[in-house]
Amino acid sequence: MPPVSAFFARAQRRGSRLLREWLPHNQQYRPVGVHASSRVLAARPGSGAAYYEIEPATTSELELPAAFYKQVSAYGGLHGVPNRTEAVPAAFVVELRQGRVYADNLNSVAVISADNRLVGDASFQYSSAEWNSTPPEANNIFQQRYFLAPVRVPGTVCTLLSGGGAATGNYYHWLLDSLPRLHLVEQAGLLDDVDYFLVYDRRQRVVMDSLAALGIGAERVIDVQSHRHLVADRLLATSAVRGNGTHTPTWACDFLRRRIKPEAGQREFSPFVYLSRGDAPGRRVLNETAVEELLRPYGFASHRLAEYSFAEQVALFAGAKIVVAPTGAGLANLVFAPAGTPVIELFPKNFTVVEYPELCYRLGLPHQFMVSAAEGAEVSSRKAAQRQDLTVNVEALHQLLQRALLPAAAAISAAAPALTSLFFAFDETCVWSLM
Repeated sequence: MPPVSAFFARAQRRGSRLLREWLPHNQQYRPVGVHASSRVLAARPGSGAAYYEIEPATTSELELPAAFYKQVSAYGGLHGVPNRTEAVPAAFVVELRQGRVYADNLNSVAVISADNRLVGDASFQYSSAEWNSTPPEANNIFQQRYFLAPVRVPGTVCTLLSGGGAATGNYYHWLLDSLPRLHLVEQAGLLDDVDYFLVYDRRQRVVMDSLAALGIGAERVIDVQSHRHLVADRLLATSAVRGNGTHTPTWACDFLRRRIKPEAGQREFSPFVYLSRGDAPGRRVLNETAVEELLRPYGFASHRLAEYSFAEQVALFAGAKIVVAPTGAGLANLVFAPAGTPVIELFPKNFTVVEYPELCYRLGLPHQFMVSAAEGAEVSSRKAAQRQDLTVNVEALHQLLQRALLPAAAAISAAAPALTSLFFAFDETCVWSLM
């Protein structure tokens, strides 16, 4: 989003917050209670609701090196040290006749049934003070005093809103918290019934391009910019992709990998990928020139993903043989990388996060990491930690790189024993120029 647009968006959110909290208006739209369970709601005679369970409840495991757990920063994770085990509730679709969606702020998405009650397990509620999700009863819509009148949308609307980072246009949250909801709707047999899909901002190129890649045209997309409060003849909402936790379900990854493929004729890239954050507001590698000089002889090319279309990002990662990058939302594209692709993630000390080690674990991508001293003043908030830059220890990175490339070197040796002498006689640059 351009700086001026971002400024006005922040001003609009600030003004909306003041209205919500202080000025009484249309208070009949405030929910009068909570339906804790979509399943129970649908079982009520005359509720106008239907429930479709798609993925069963399960227990999710996460195995990361002990060294990583020791490095997780105070501002790095939404839930502190990443959970090794999480109870994952069933994933579902709920259909609501005359259902409403209210989404006028970043910290909540209120899905409301015809009897004016919040559908708790299909809504989103979050505390930015605690960096954590909250119970449905704490959804900030219950403290709200100012309400917009709903925009009536005829037909069937499917909401893809996931709140939090997705509401700010974060690529990771759009890709992994919003798009996989389409899998649930598809498996329920309802995808072809949808007249409109509700997103946060249809002006975002990646939103429209990724939906197009899934066969959803622009004429079927509406957004919160013009529909902060809507009522639909028939509303489809889903459970959160990651339930109440942080683990990414395998079905979400499988859906994206199965349904989104590189386009024919798309430009080709070097399979040795380095992601630069030189154009980002934080987590920039201050000695990036030295890092690129280290990587270049191996065949690495540098990429700034903000310059690429969605299709180009998919093609880049689908063809990757190794990825080196400072931590950032662009690594969500690892979901398109072939299984076995090594990843080296570079963290600043104050922002060592679990999202991409966890994603690599789900996808079968060998993951190594380096924690660098953060540059700048000491931080006292997550926002400040996100914006810190880092300086990479180039020699330490070189060691990680050699370790990541070693399996491929072993494969060369096994496939062609005559090349073994070359491996030991020449440096790594020569070896990898053979691939």
